[in-house]
Amino acid sequence: MTSEKSFVEARNGMIERQAKPRERGINYVRAPKILGQYFADYLTCYGALTDVVKLGTNQLTFIPEDEIKKVIRRSHDHGVRVAVGNPIMDQALSAGSQATREVIDYAAGLGVDVMEISVIARTIDDEDLADLLDYVNGKGMKPIVECGLSFAHEPVVDGRTFSKRKKAQAKRAMENGAWKILIEAEGVFENVKLGEERWDFVDEFAADFEVRDLMFEADDQDVMSYYVNAYGPKVNVFVDNSQVMQIEAARRGYGPCTLTWAKAAVFFKD
Repeated sequence: MTSEKSFVEARNGMIERQAKPRERGINYVRAPKILGQYFADYLTCYGALTDVVKLGTNQLTFIPEDEIKKVIRRSHDHGVRVAVGNPIMDQALSAGSQATREVIDYAAGLGVDVMEISVIARTIDDEDLADLLDYVNGKGMKPIVECGLSFAHEPVVDGRTFSKRKKAQAKRAMENGAWKILIEAEGVFENVKLGEERWDFVDEFAADFEVRDLMFEADDQDVMSYYVNAYGPKVNVFVDNSQVMQIEAARRGYGPCTLTWAKAAVFFKD
């Protein structure tokens, strides 16, 4: 090594990352609350580390449509897919089939790539979910189905989590066209007392899925590190935009805490 550049390249090359678009090792990221130039700066700095960015319902509601279109164009220019989901989809489903189709059509018209559908914020029959997934796929968007230990607005009560039902519904969703299954943090380690985290639910739920088909919500650096430890550096993770560097560090074996330090390993056959 004779130059700073070769040293940096060698350090970055310790853990290889597949080129986007990826099916594994996806960083699914909540968009910053402030868009405009702030978002443009985010993409300039971290677009290479971001696979999918999720816009919030209030951003779609309060920010001028032309600005939303700029966000989507800028994202695509950086190879970043754009997602929308709850609560706009939750509200649409409550309003009926026509409202749901209108929201899906509108998102597709904007150029949205991914539509998140929650089966814990709204209860829906498997057959209806299959039809909904088919409609979303037919509009050229990839559906993510959000599952979890707790139903929305309900406490976690042992013996009343319906975990087998949730797992079965998620498996049927994959068979019927879901792109990924997102495991929600609520009730697992979010809003849970220290020492009462429900990693047992995650382990049991995920055991019969291909890891590539799952995503895990993980805003806490220890939590994301547990997921990298358990499922490998190519695990798909949903994080806040403020956590992108931490999850990328965990994937590459540089942290963000001692749980993952120097552990990450990958192998490419070709």
